[in-house]
Amino acid sequence: MNIEVAKQDLEVALKVAALTVGSGSDLSSHYLFRLHDSQFEVLSYDMRVFSRAPILATVEGGEGDAFTVEAWRLDKWVASVGDGVLTLACDEQGTVVAKGPRSKIKLRSLDASRFPYWDGLMAQAEEVGDISPSTLYRALHLSKHFVSTDDTSRPEICQAEATEGVLKATNRRAVSSVTVRDLPGLDLRVPGKDLPVILKFLSDKVTQESSVAVKQASRSDGSGGGAAAVFLRPDGSYIGVSRPTVAMPRLPVEVEESDTVLNIDVAEFNAAVAVLLSSAPKGHDAVAFSVSEGDNLVLAMPSDAGGTDEYPLIQSTASGFSALEASSFSVDYSYVGAIADMFDLDSVSLRVHEKGRGGYISFSYEDEGSTEDSGNHYYTVIVWRS
Repeated sequence: MNIEVAKQDLEVALKVAALTVGSGSDLSSHYLFRLHDSQFEVLSYDMRVFSRAPILATVEGGEGDAFTVEAWRLDKWVASVGDGVLTLACDEQGTVVAKGPRSKIKLRSLDASRFPYWDGLMAQAEEVGDISPSTLYRALHLSKHFVSTDDTSRPEICQAEATEGVLKATNRRAVSSVTVRDLPGLDLRVPGKDLPVILKFLSDKVTQESSVAVKQASRSDGSGGGAAAVFLRPDGSYIGVSRPTVAMPRLPVEVEESDTVLNIDVAEFNAAVAVLLSSAPKGHDAVAFSVSEGDNLVLAMPSDAGGTDEYPLIQSTASGFSALEASSFSVDYSYVGAIADMFDLDSVSLRVHEKGRGGYISFSYEDEGSTEDSGNHYYTVIVWRS
């Protein structure tokens, strides 16, 4: 098999395939090049994630011909050779000769017949709909902050799950709920460890140029649920992720109103947390909110030297605090920062809800220009720390 391809065209395809390359010594660490359905393509996979990108090239070979190349070696070679036409040729012994404008190297192909092709899955995948990659990116990106990492004892919450267009994630300290109005039929389950791969694909410059199609494939064994979700660009490039079989616990999230509201100036809040962390026990991750006699909002953390250190806020305000039975409450400060960064906010409005001996704070937000049928609605609940 022999191919000739412009370096720029190969780089565009490899940028997609590189997202799902494994780090082992088996086929998952290789790119697979194949002539399939009269198209030349590059495939890769790593455990639950897989990808495909078409390549505009001149190909000498028959339908189904394929060879592999160790990904890091090809990446290094492509980055090092000059611009122009590149040649990849694989002989019957599995030796791949890569030629550039001024160089020639030899690489080794593994047995391409042992590659775990997913042609059958893609053939029966059904389209859910098209969506702006930036809209889907925001929904998944916010959810990523609230996915649990306790995959040993609680694998069911180490994922983000969408049901009928509502994407949810939780780590037991907080719950994120995003209503993706553009895709009311969205039904997927993505492991938290695989979210960065999808987010990189959605944020890619080429992906951002147009809508992406979301496809879902069902299991053929009749066990129910989707086998995989696929995010497809108009040029035929896609990222796919296999669906975990363990479902997320049911998370009934209801938007509730409250008369107690914290209006947080983000810069002031971050500065206060930084000061308090300098004396707090190492690894401390919560900040306490209270109101002074002058109705000023005060942040506090325990001091490693004993007692509690406080930081009064001037730009940030609180209203309705007197309605609470609790004189103070604590939450993970990182979530406030994550919300502010996600939406590039200078100030964050948080509602305070008291429930029995505990409570939670909530954050509600909508994409700019949202309607009843488009844009995302975000609702986050952060539980008080005991």
